[in-house]
Amino acid sequence: MQKALKVLILGIGNPGRGDDGLGPALIERLQQNSPARSNLLNAERVCEFRYQLNVEDALTIKDYDAVVFTDATTTGDSPARLTEIGPADSIAFTTHRMSPASVLALCHELYGRAPKAALLAIRGYDWNIGERLSPQAEKNLDRAIHLLNEFLNDLG
Repeated sequence: MQKALKVLILGIGNPGRGDDGLGPALIERLQQNSPARSNLLNAERVCEFRYQLNVEDALTIKDYDAVVFTDATTTGDSPARLTEIGPADSIAFTTHRMSPASVLALCHELYGRAPKAALLAIRGYDWNIGERLSPQAEKNLDRAIHLLNEFLNDLG
């Protein structure tokens, strides 16, 4: 029997800052609408929320076959875009924020491997204080879930 593919989806952002909560909103929607065992034949999907990435996330991702970092973006014309990423050439972080590529690089440096990874950027518009997504960001969230499902199906 083939080993189950382990996939981690990290939703990054602050739900109290309007559309910055798109990453956590995606996680919430996935948890409400489907079980941990995804529609993939032999895959296990785990969803977690982060306000921001930290060095400890290198430990979190080390045992996964794939990880999708999901975050809001202020740029771009498309509602959502999914880009495969790899470890950064150099590991860089601040006490405020660590990039997904830096988390992957640190994971590789410490554990000798990094999972296949992608960044799912969802276009946001309103960053004011409040726990509500803008109407356009809500629509963009639907597109992001579609892109995520396509990526996960391609893994299987």
